[in-house]
Amino acid sequence: MENPGKRATQWLQSLQNSTPTPILSWLDHSNITNFFESFALRGIHVQQITHGRLFCTFTVPPRLVEENGHWRAAALMTLVDDVCGAVIITCDLPLKVSVDYNVSYISPVKVQDEIEIDARVVGHKGGLSTVVVELRNKGTGELVALARQSMHNHPTFGHKAPLSKI
Repeated sequence: MENPGKRATQWLQSLQNSTPTPILSWLDHSNITNFFESFALRGIHVQQITHGRLFCTFTVPPRLVEENGHWRAAALMTLVDDVCGAVIITCDLPLKVSVDYNVSYISPVKVQDEIEIDARVVGHKGGLSTVVVELRNKGTGELVALARQSMHNHPTFGHKAPLSKI
């Protein structure tokens, strides 16, 4: 059986290495997803991975900043969403569907800032998993954003989980 940490790393790499083909089709949304994920994730580096924890770095490239030079919120959220999925994979769980997702933006990030991303699974209950992600500016140590995401097993994504008692 393959190591869940290795599987999570390979999954993140496959997302960022997807060929960005912005072909919009109302029948096939996978190209849209691949385009945005590849566009937002290209350049992420997994530094450390353990059961329930993933530590990455990411240097904000010019393609992901607004006119004012700050990292686009949508790009940050896409990166955090995929990191949350990857850290759940480290627990040898199937991919899940987001049911609650929030990000608190604390300080702006400028182009070429290097960001440390620390994602931790904080709990599982039935089919529900919750992840907390801290994003810090590596140069200053300043907290950039704090995210929390809850994800639930979807029956078509893998094995069935017992109903939650939350």
